[in-house]
Formats: sequence, C-alpha cells, structure tokens
Amino acid sequence: MRYARTFLLLAAAALLFACNFPLFMPAVTPTTEPTATSTDTAIPQALPTFTAAPLPATATATVFATPTMPQVTPISANVNCRSGPDVAYDAVSVLISGTSTQVSGRNDDSSWWYVHDPSNPGAFCWISAGVVTFAGPQGGIPVVVGPAPIANQVTVDVALPSTITCGGPNPVTFSGTISTNGKADVKYQWEITGDKSNTTAPETLSFDEAGTKDVPDPGAYNVDCGNYKVTLHVIGPNNLSASKDFRVHAP
Repeated sequence: MRYARTFLLLAAAALLFACNFPLFMPAVTPTTEPTATSTDTAIPQALPTFTAAPLPATATATVFATPTMPQVTPISANVNCRSGPDVAYDAVSVLISGTSTQVSGRNDDSSWWYVHDPSNPGAFCWISAGVVTFAGPQGGIPVVVGPAPIANQVTVDVALPSTITCGGPNPVTFSGTISTNGKADVKYQWEITGDKSNTTAPETLSFDEAGTKDVPDPGAYNVDCGNYKVTLHVIGPNNLSASKDFRVHAP
C-alpha cells in the first residue's frame, strides 16, 4: 500500500508538470543582423594623358633662282682677274669671295671666262674656270680672242764642274726652257749675281705656236769659289723669270 501511494503521488506530480508547459515551443524568429554598408566613396582615378610628340622638322629645300645672265662666283677664296687667259698674264683685278661678275665670253676650250672687271664694270678681264662656279645659261657664250701670246713658263738649271779649284777658273754651264701660249717672239737674257755678277745681251727665241723650247746654251761661265744665283729672264713680250742658287766650293 505504501508503494502504491508513492507511485500515485509521482504520477500526479508528473501530470501537473506536464500541464504547466505549452504543447509547442514558440518558433524562434531569427534576428537579422544589419549588413555593414561601406561608407567609403570610390575616388575616380584620372585617366593617363598622352601628349603627341612633335613630328621631326621637314627640311625645306632652298631654291635659288637661275640667273638670266651667265655669271661666275669664286669657289672659296678671292680670285685674280687677269689681262689674258693664262696665269702668266698680269692680274688687273680681284673677284671677292661671295660676289659674282657677269660672263661675256670664253676662250676656245672654256678653261677661262672673259668677264666684266669686278673693279671697273666698263672693262673686262679673264678668270680661270677652275676657281669659280658658273651659273646661268651656257649656250651662246662667244669665243673671245685674247691678247697677244706670251711666255708662260721658264725653267733654269746649273751644272758644276766635277773638279773645283778655289782661286782657279771653274767653268759652270747653264740651261733653261721657255714656254709660250701661242705664236710669239720671246726676248730673254741671262743674269748672274752673287760673288760675281754679269748679264748677257738680250736674245730672241721664236715660237710658231704654243709650246716649249730649250734656250740655246750660253756657253761656260768661269767663276771662283763662292755663292751665286743664275736667272733666265724673259723681258718680252712679257716679264717672266726663273732663278736658281748655286755654290762653288772645293771638297
């Protein structure tokens, strides 16, 4: 009986406990966490800027007008303007570098230009084609006959005796040549200077055309030991000469 009573008490207590709880547990509503929102504002980045590189400068050709009249200009330095188409003719004027003068004629092979005298436009002179540049029309330039031909080159040489004795006569011989640029009669003379001096009488060497001739042997010239100079001097139709120093001495 005692155990039965105890059992009934436990059963009643369990029933009472069960009546105090709901049949269903209330649904748990999940709490939504606030989503973190970034407050950072995106800073727009500047796009790279490209600067166009300047194009290389294009060379511009300088155009020079062609002269309507033929003219010449020195290639570099000043050039002589001569009385005739040869360097043996006297220089009568100068064409300054950087200036020009008009061409009025030429010689047979166009190696010299007949131009207006740079210092006297009313006169004319000759300039070598090798030292100037030509500009302008080339056709129709007339051939101009230059002045009378002249001697344009002279050479001279000396031959000493194989045995020399100071105080005694030592025969020295001379030789030379003369050239001309055309038909000409050339007058020349020999001139000795130094420890002994002498000048021969003028002689004539005739040329039928341009060329070179040997001057006739003037004969031996006796000298003592010493220092000398011999000159072959053209005195007509122009003035031109060549000289050579020599020494006579005993071994």
